[in-house]
Amino acid sequence: MLNYKILKIIKKNMFIICLFFIFILLNFFSHKNKLFANENISIKSLKKINSVLVEKIKVSEFNKKIILRGHTKHSRQVIIKSQVEGKISAINFSKGSDVSAGDIIVLIDPEDKIAKQKEMEALLEQRKKEYEVAEKLFKEGFRSEVKLSESRTNFEKALASFEKSQVALNNTKVMIPFDSFLEDSFVELGDYVKKGDKIVKIVDLDPIFLSASANENEVMNLKIDQKGIAILNNGEKFKGHINYISSSADNNTRNFKIQLEIKNSKKKILSGLSGEIQINLLPTDAFFIPSSVVTLNQSGDLGIKIIENNKVKFFKIDIISDTGKGFWIKTNNVDELMLISRGQEFVVEGESVDYEFLVKDVR
Repeated sequence: MLNYKILKIIKKNMFIICLFFIFILLNFFSHKNKLFANENISIKSLKKINSVLVEKIKVSEFNKKIILRGHTKHSRQVIIKSQVEGKISAINFSKGSDVSAGDIIVLIDPEDKIAKQKEMEALLEQRKKEYEVAEKLFKEGFRSEVKLSESRTNFEKALASFEKSQVALNNTKVMIPFDSFLEDSFVELGDYVKKGDKIVKIVDLDPIFLSASANENEVMNLKIDQKGIAILNNGEKFKGHINYISSSADNNTRNFKIQLEIKNSKKKILSGLSGEIQINLLPTDAFFIPSSVVTLNQSGDLGIKIIENNKVKFFKIDIISDTGKGFWIKTNNVDELMLISRGQEFVVEGESVDYEFLVKDVR
């Protein structure tokens, strides 16, 4: 009787029960599909992480350059000063012109210097004759050795006075000591100058020097007479050679002074221009890598990730040069590297990976 009642209740609510089971099945399959979808996403992500692009790089010849910044400097600079006192009677130059060795650029009025020289010349002749007579009489026994010594002393004094007067007269002509550029003038026609007053400033631009500073690592690769290139800020290039390396470092900068000598016969290079010295060192074997692949390991070492035996390996690097587009690094006795060029940030050292070779766009 009881069973009959239960069957009757079930029969009345059969439709509701069917709907309930249908709802449960729908939820079950919906949840299962989500699980499969998540699993597929994980598989795809895992596959993406484990797949990297590799570029095979080989050893290349790297010509290392030492580049030093500096400025040009004249080889000589002299301020010519008056050696005598007097009035400027003639000026034979124009400021800013080239002058040659031996050119007389200024005349100082000799005033009484010509007369003084003639007076000293006459006195010299007299003292010379007196000395010759005294020497003859001494040899004949009519003159003492003391008198002979006095005559010789008077003759030598007269000779010194004559030479002094001659130098004073010659110094009224101010001459250029070497081929140069007349940079500045300090006198005008009619000026009265004293001994030691400035007349003109001259500079020698041939050869000209490009001076720069080198640190202790750079200076160890430099030597006297080593060839170099001077590149000015306007792009002009000139050949030269190192003619000076300081033997001690600057106390403040700890750098060494380097000087490149450059021929400048046409005076194209002026003193004080900014530029750089480029010194090519002996070529060495190296790898060139893009800067984007450089990373750090957990120890803080600088390096790159490579493939070795289908596994990721961290390769420590020593940078030789930074070109701005990438780095030249030491080979560390390796001839070839399988460099992970893309996807290196998603893999770790020791991980097994699939890889494809990078195809570069040559368009």
